[in-house]
Amino acid sequence: MNKQSSPYQPLLALCEIAEIKKSALDADQMLGFICAISASPVQLELQDWLPGLWAEGQTPSFSNEQLAVEFATAAMQFYDACFTGYQQSAALVLPTQDWINESLQITAQGRHFACGYLSGFQHVEEIWQTIGMTEEGTLAQLLQTTTLLLSKMADNGDDQAQMLAVYNQLPEMDEIVSSLPLLLSTLGHFSLQVNNHV
Repeated sequence: MNKQSSPYQPLLALCEIAEIKKSALDADQMLGFICAISASPVQLELQDWLPGLWAEGQTPSFSNEQLAVEFATAAMQFYDACFTGYQQSAALVLPTQDWINESLQITAQGRHFACGYLSGFQHVEEIWQTIGMTEEGTLAQLLQTTTLLLSKMADNGDDQAQMLAVYNQLPEMDEIVSSLPLLLSTLGHFSLQVNNHV
């Protein structure tokens, strides 16, 4: 799939516009945030999560209505693509090629995506807690694995020695990044199934 036909490309392009770049999250953080929001066991309305794409203390504002509509449309396009991936249990289309460098280390883009996903998860964490997961259940294990792998990706060296010891037992960064599109989709798939039975 080329970049032009990827579901995230319109959003990334809009994030290059100066007024959006100035007050919104980093583009890769946005992608991570939307991935997490779209996997929520209870689907949220656009107005419930769109403000989360802005940097802390900033409120969404646009110089003209057309740009606001384009931005909301691009965000929903990526949300819908994630949601469809979850329904079909198909690997998400994500810019993973930008997340690992030649030394097989995580890049700033990869770290930003992971931070965005974890932030999005916090946004809907209460919803996850209301669905009554059992600790040994598949969904709980998927969620734990996903957040652990993303935490390793997001780590910038500040984590405690205890967490570093855990991270050392996890797969290498390139393995994590290559498995992430399917892992996130699988988590979203199970989340939707739980929602259908609530």
